[in-house]
Amino acid sequence: MYLGLNTMLIEAGGHRRSEVLNMAANFKFKYIDLACYKLFDPGQSSAADIKDAIKLFRDLGLVSSQLTLLNTIDIASSNASKRAKTQDYMRRCADMQLELGGRQVLVCWGAGVLESGRPYADSWMTSVKELRDYARWCEPKGVCVGMELDPHVYFIMNNMEKMAHMIEDVGMDNLYPNVDIGHLAITREAPACLEKVSRRIYHIHISETDTFTHTNSIIGSGVADFPAYADACVKYGFVENCRRIGEAPVLGIEMGEPEVHVPDVERWISESLEYLDRVMPDVKLS
Repeated sequence: MYLGLNTMLIEAGGHRRSEVLNMAANFKFKYIDLACYKLFDPGQSSAADIKDAIKLFRDLGLVSSQLTLLNTIDIASSNASKRAKTQDYMRRCADMQLELGGRQVLVCWGAGVLESGRPYADSWMTSVKELRDYARWCEPKGVCVGMELDPHVYFIMNNMEKMAHMIEDVGMDNLYPNVDIGHLAITREAPACLEKVSRRIYHIHISETDTFTHTNSIIGSGVADFPAYADACVKYGFVENCRRIGEAPVLGIEMGEPEVHVPDVERWISESLEYLDRVMPDVKLS
């Protein structure tokens, strides 16, 4: 298994597009979970900027292990124009991932945010339809669509039980459950809960929590038990699943948040790597 790095941390440090990728390469990361937020959002960047980023990605020998689609908060909105805008963004991101040579994209925000006064069942069915439409569009392109639970009451999908039900309701073979260890630490779901989705575990996030809040802080500064969940993923077929679809088994380090400045990105990465080397010595950078 391999450690990857999510670029949100470096972007949160105020670095430019080229600096983001060069810094990741300088730390000897090969696998990159690319955050499609601002710098790498194909809808907010010019075609030339995206083309340059793709070239730099390849020149540095980086592998795009996952695109995290952060601008998906409106995927289950009751507003049709907001949903259409979100679908357009997600499809642009999938096309960019293919240009990067990758296959995995991740729909963030717990499959959508609940709206005040709207029945939960309506939000759920809207989310199911939008995820199905996106997965169906991605399937002939060979793109795998991930989704992750977000561990609070205002998200449509906020535990592994709902994750398993969403996979069943959407009914697409290219839909997979992203395993975010920090999120599961907050929901108090034991590693054994991963058996519900065992045949589709293709990607893992290493993120930190203080037990109530998803802090996205330096790895090792909180309470998440990363080895326990990683071992469970292996037990339930993570490595074999990845091998079956031709993907590397990557655990992406996820730190930093949109609009929250991180003044010392290098220290965050260094301390996190030192900690992970102690508690998970068998997981390498390449």
